[in-house]
Amino acid sequence: MSVSIAIRNVSRRFGASRALEAVNLDIAAGEFVAFIGPSGCGKTTLLRIVADLEVPTSGSVLIGKDPPEAARRKRILGLVSQRPAVLPWKRAVDDVSFTQQIAGRVGFPALGLLRDFGLAGHESKLPHELSGGMLQRVNFASAIAHDPDVLLMDEPFSALDEMKREELGHWLGEELSRRPKTVLFVTHHIDEAVLLADRVVVFSPAPGQIIEELVIATPRPRASTFRRDPAFLETTARIRELLFVKGGVAA
Repeated sequence: MSVSIAIRNVSRRFGASRALEAVNLDIAAGEFVAFIGPSGCGKTTLLRIVADLEVPTSGSVLIGKDPPEAARRKRILGLVSQRPAVLPWKRAVDDVSFTQQIAGRVGFPALGLLRDFGLAGHESKLPHELSGGMLQRVNFASAIAHDPDVLLMDEPFSALDEMKREELGHWLGEELSRRPKTVLFVTHHIDEAVLLADRVVVFSPAPGQIIEELVIATPRPRASTFRRDPAFLETTARIRELLFVKGGVAA
């Protein structure tokens, strides 16, 4: 199951600094939406507001019919951070099970989930015994182990090399086709956003505002050959134009 998200006139200030300014956005249930924009434009701040980790200075967010605090308490949110949020003393399977204990529900059996994620034979390993790609799979498994309706991802592949990043991006697309979620995905990587998302939302430099929303009509999941598709080339070129010509820098 997945739910819609409604963001209404959300602004966020930190003292005299304005991070976000009057952001309005509707995300349909089951939609994958990528946020892209220059560093410091408020992408992660908006994600944290949806996750109930930040409070907007003004405006509101509804996840289904609930504000973020209620959605968090209902355990319908899953969060994947830039670096794996694993506990160094826990085995992979125990880390996944720990999320289920906190959430108070077992969405997917921990062992089965890790095996589905290509970690058969690694379920009992500690974090220092796993590669970066394996750790991020454990991180993702932990985030969805309780079967949340919404998945919030903050640059989950940024610490990986280009080959591993592409491999895990393809893997994520396949997994979401089997386990549909409403997804918000923060990235600085233009190709990644267009390959993975149904829609790419481009932000201005701070204070972050939405410059443009681009729909990618090709059904998910998309093979790497989509990079040669005219729609891919046109969309990535348009995003670069928006980011660089209008004063943003995707870095």
